[in-house]
Amino acid sequence: MSKKAKYIRDRVSTYAPDLSKATRKEFGISKALIVKAIEGDDNALEQIGDMGKTGDRILTVMPKIRQDLTDYINGISEYNQSVADILKAGGKGSAAINKAGGDLSLENTRYNNLIEEYKEQLFANLEAEGEKHTDSMDLIKLKAWIDSHMRDVTSNARFEATSNKPYIAQMQADRDYEKEKALHLLENGSDSDLELIPHKHFTTNPVVRMWNSIRDFFS
Repeated sequence: MSKKAKYIRDRVSTYAPDLSKATRKEFGISKALIVKAIEGDDNALEQIGDMGKTGDRILTVMPKIRQDLTDYINGISEYNQSVADILKAGGKGSAAINKAGGDLSLENTRYNNLIEEYKEQLFANLEAEGEKHTDSMDLIKLKAWIDSHMRDVTSNARFEATSNKPYIAQMQADRDYEKEKALHLLENGSDSDLELIPHKHFTTNPVVRMWNSIRDFFS
């Protein structure tokens, strides 16, 4: 120990040996360094002076450095988190837009198909209605023709029946005359007089002859 050091009385270090070790380990400050500086050791004084300037500089600029770097870190973190959120939102939005576009395209195709189906169905219904109308008209015409033909046949039959009445009556009259003549001959024998038996002549009636002359006109 130097002459100067012998006057330094350290009464506390012995109570905290672990603290002395921690201070020396963490900060490079030892009791020996302090003593050397007190004794005027140039190296120790220079070292402690540099340490003091460093500490002072740290105290001066570190709050600003801490604030700036903290702001930078927080800003970069916020930027990246925001970009991530924006990209995630953009991805969701893009997917939603693509899905909406796809759904709209599908709906547009469905609309066009539905319109085409409506048109096709309309044309089919119109064609079916036209065919139904044509069939109905043909049926009406056929029914009218059949009714007309049946009326003609019925009318002709009535004309025939009416015009044939004299001939039918004449046939019956001839049969009646033959019966009366036979009975008359059987009853009177050679005394029979056929002039006494009336013989109806429907077909030789003037009205019948006139009808016969014009009946073909109504046939």
